[in-house]
Amino acid sequence: MENDDFNAIPAQIKKWIPLQNKGKYSDTYSSLEIKELNNPDIAYKSIRHRLLDVNNWAHYATLTNAEFILLDNNGKNLEGLAAEGCFMKVRFYRLQKIISARHDFVLVKSIITVPDIFGDAVVMQLIPAHNPAKPGSEIEHFFTAEASNTLVLYRDAVKIHLSVHGRNELPNFKVTKTAKKIRNMVFAVLGILAVSKVQWKSLAHGLLNYNEKLL
Repeated sequence: MENDDFNAIPAQIKKWIPLQNKGKYSDTYSSLEIKELNNPDIAYKSIRHRLLDVNNWAHYATLTNAEFILLDNNGKNLEGLAAEGCFMKVRFYRLQKIISARHDFVLVKSIITVPDIFGDAVVMQLIPAHNPAKPGSEIEHFFTAEASNTLVLYRDAVKIHLSVHGRNELPNFKVTKTAKKIRNMVFAVLGILAVSKVQWKSLAHGLLNYNEKLL
C-alpha cells in the first residue's frame, strides 16, 4: 500500500525526495478528506502554517512526547516559522530511562514551494547537523549526515496529504567519544524500528487534524 501512496505523489513534488542509497528508510503517510472540512482553503493554509511552526510541533506529535525547538545559526532559540538554514533540536523524553537523551540537532536544509492547482505544495527537508551553539562540525545526531527526513504537504481534489520520507538512515559512529557511539547505536536502532515511525506518524496526523472542526 505504501508503494501505491508513494507513486501517487505528483512527480513535480516527488522529485525533491532524496533517493535511497544505503541504510534504512521509512515512508509515513497521513491524509484528510476534503469533504470533512467546512473551508478546505483555510484548512490547507492553517496546516501549512503548522508545518512550519516547529516550536509548536510538540502539541501535535503527542504519542512520542518529543520536544522540538527552532534555533538560529548561533544556537539561540528562534521564534516564528522555520526557514532554510535554521536549526532544530529534538529530544525524546520517553527514552531517558533507556539511555542518555540529550538533544539531537537537525538543519532545515530546504523549504521548497511547488506551484499546484489546488494550493502550493510544501517540501521541507531536514538533515542531521552539528550543535550550532558549539564550535566544530561533529554531527550531533544518532544518524549520519547522509540521512534525511523530507516532509511533503500537498492537496488534490479529494484530500490533503502529509507524508514524511526518511532516507539513508545509518547509525552515526563518527563521534569522538565512545559513550556517544554507544548512545547513537541504541538511538539509531530504536529510531529505525520504532521511534521515528511513530514520531512522524503522530506529527503528520496531529498537523492535519488539529482543530479541524473549526475550519
